[in-house]
Amino acid sequence: MELVERDALGNRQTIPLAPGEFILGFTYERIRVPRNLIALVEGRSSYARLGISMHQTAPWIQPGWEGPIVLEIMNNGPLTVELTPLDDKPCQLTFFQLTSELPPRIAYGAKPGGGFQNQRHPIRPS
Repeated sequence: MELVERDALGNRQTIPLAPGEFILGFTYERIRVPRNLIALVEGRSSYARLGISMHQTAPWIQPGWEGPIVLEIMNNGPLTVELTPLDDKPCQLTFFQLTSELPPRIAYGAKPGGGFQNQRHPIRPS
């Protein structure tokens, strides 16, 4: 499902997320993680209390990563929740400083498996 920012009447479109439903989404923001940091994406408590989680298995944003963050959004709660892109802010990042900077040869995107760098689709590599 792809959304446009506003419908024909100028209203923001929403994404209804039913109980047990899972979707992939992008953050609006793009980030670049320097090679001396690693980031952790976490859900926010107001969404967690509704049963919404932001990542299922991949919370780490690797050193050298650049692009939007793919969110693995799951509704574990009993109610359908409507998320509104650009209005809802369901996640946050925590950054950790590494004891030393990763060399460019091992940072994210340096090896053939780093195809999601600067991705434009949540499943297909760029």
